[in-house]
Amino acid sequence: MIKTTDVAIIGGGVIGCATAYALASAGLTVVLLERDRIACEASGEAAGMLAPQAEAAEAGPFLDLGMRSRDLFPALADALREETGLDVGYRQHGTLYACLTEAEAAEARRRLAWQQSQGLRVEWWEAGKVREREAGISPAVRGALYIPGDHQVTSGTFTRALALAAARRGAEIREGAPVTGFVRDRKRIVAVKTLEETVSAGRYILAAGPWSAQVAYALGLPVPVVPVRGQLCMVGLLQGGPRHVIYSRLAYLVPRPGGEVILGTTVEFAGFDKRVTVEGLQGILAGAQALYPALRGAEVRQAWAGLRPCTTDALPLLGPVPEMEELVVATGHHRNGILLAPITAHLLREQIVDGRTSVPLAPFRVDRPLPAQAPEAR
Repeated sequence: MIKTTDVAIIGGGVIGCATAYALASAGLTVVLLERDRIACEASGEAAGMLAPQAEAAEAGPFLDLGMRSRDLFPALADALREETGLDVGYRQHGTLYACLTEAEAAEARRRLAWQQSQGLRVEWWEAGKVREREAGISPAVRGALYIPGDHQVTSGTFTRALALAAARRGAEIREGAPVTGFVRDRKRIVAVKTLEETVSAGRYILAAGPWSAQVAYALGLPVPVVPVRGQLCMVGLLQGGPRHVIYSRLAYLVPRPGGEVILGTTVEFAGFDKRVTVEGLQGILAGAQALYPALRGAEVRQAWAGLRPCTTDALPLLGPVPEMEELVVATGHHRNGILLAPITAHLLREQIVDGRTSVPLAPFRVDRPLPAQAPEAR
C-alpha cells in the first residue's frame, strides 16, 4: 500500500521532530520515518547547551542563526509544556566562559569586544567575582565571560516533546521504519520506501543526521556530512555543584537538577564508532577537574557517546536540492543540533509553505563549495 502525505521526513532526531511539529502546526500532513526510536542517537544524548555566543568564534551565519534560534526557546518550551505536559528542562542561569590562563583571558577579552560591538549581552567577570559566584571553580581562574542569554534544555526530553506535540497535531510518527530505497520517475522522487510501507509526498526532508549521506547515496546525491563522535559523562555531587553552565577549552559542565552534572565533550573523527574510550573519558575528566576541582569527589554515574553530523565548514546544510526541488536537506548541525532545531524548523516551514525564507539560505546551500577537511580533522 502507498501512503500519501504532504511531507515525508526522514529522521527522528531533534531536527526531524522540530520540523514535523512546525509543519503539522501549519496544517500540512506529515509522516516522519525514524529507523530506530525517537531521540535514540545524539539528540537524546547531547548536553543540551543553547550557547551560540560561547560557541561562535566570530560574527557570521552561524552566530546569526544561533541567536535567532535561541530566542525561540522560551515560548517553545512553554508551548511544549502546555501541549504535552513535559518539562523540557529549559533553564536560564546563563553560561560562564571560564579562563585558566592569560592566553585564554586575552582571547576571551577579544571575544568580549567583538560581541559587544555586535550589540550582544556579555560581561567580563574578574576572578574574584567568578569565585564568589562559583565557589567550586579552580582558584587559578583568571576571569570569565558571563553570557546571560546562553541557556540549556534537557535534550532527550525536548526531542520527545517535539515528537509528541507533532503527533497531537496530526503528524504520523513511524519508529522502527528505516528507509530502504526510493521510487523515482527519472530525477524526480515519487515515493520513499520502508520495510513495511511506501510513502508518497509532495516534499521529502532529509534530516537523518550523520546517516544523511548514506540515505542520499540511494539517490546518487552527495550530501557532505560525516559523523563526529562526542563522548560525555554524568557525575553526581551531594553538594557544591555549579550554578551556571561552565564552558572552557578544557571541558564544559552542564548542571542538572538534583546535583547531576554533564561533562563533555570530545570531537573525534572515528566514523560510526560509538564506543566510550578510556582516552576520551580521561581527557574529559582531567579537563573538568582542572576547571572545577570540587568534582574530584563526585560519583561517575554514566558515560556515553553520540555521533554528530559535521560539515567541513561547520555550517549546516539547509534547503532544497538543486534540480531535485522536492527534496529538502536539513543536516550537518554538528555540536548545535539542539540549539538550531527551532530556527531550522521555522525556515523549512517558510520554504515549504511560503516558498521563501526570512533568513537567506545561501550560506547553507547543499552545493556550496566546502573545504577538504574540517579544522579539527586537519
